[in-house]
Amino acid sequence: MNTVLITGATGGIGHALAHIYAHQGHRLVLVGRRDRSELDQDFFTLENYCQVDLADASAAETITAFMDEQELPSVDILIHNAGLGYYGDIAQQDPANITTLVDVNLRAPIALTHALLPHLKRVGGKIVLISSVVANLPAPDYAVYAATKAALDEFGDNLRIELERDNVSVQIIHPGATRTDMHRKSGITAQDMDTSKFPSAQAVATDIATAIQSDSPEATIGKANQVMRWAGKHAAGLIDFALKQTRS
Repeated sequence: MNTVLITGATGGIGHALAHIYAHQGHRLVLVGRRDRSELDQDFFTLENYCQVDLADASAAETITAFMDEQELPSVDILIHNAGLGYYGDIAQQDPANITTLVDVNLRAPIALTHALLPHLKRVGGKIVLISSVVANLPAPDYAVYAATKAALDEFGDNLRIELERDNVSVQIIHPGATRTDMHRKSGITAQDMDTSKFPSAQAVATDIATAIQSDSPEATIGKANQVMRWAGKHAAGLIDFALKQTRS
């Protein structure tokens, strides 16, 4: 039985991943900012749910304290899944919103990884960074979100080399657009984007869980996303030109 820690576990992909690993019989540490009274308390228990806002500077300390309280000395799989988005012209984005987005999407994974490295090194664990296909694509109206995901990729690529001698692996996973509440929370409207065509969180989480079982340092979820990510990395000029034409 492995210990699996998942951030952003109360909704979307994180919630689906939590149920997948619970079904497999693993010990879970589920991290989210929602009060436990709002959740299924049979699933989110006092023993497995750590309520914390990852935007808080002390979030990593809160999570490690929870691990100590539950007498969990090690983490086999650390899944950095929590993420926020903002849709729209960056000039209209509230500065506080920018700070929160960067804190949750980038600073928190770095801080929590740093705090939990002793737990991971103890068992030769695995760090999984849930990035996004937009890390390698231009994403107008999602500028800050895309920037945090691109930075998360760089963090993971460098961390993989650093931790090789400690037998801790690092995997970066790039899902594409998924049918979750994140789009609504980001401010996008149904007129701007028809999210009903996106794959479900359960389907994407199933593919992510399968990818985590592999030794691959990176994985992109979905054939179309694989093509788009390849194009973003190798045909950036054409992508930029096409986007400019659609926005002109």
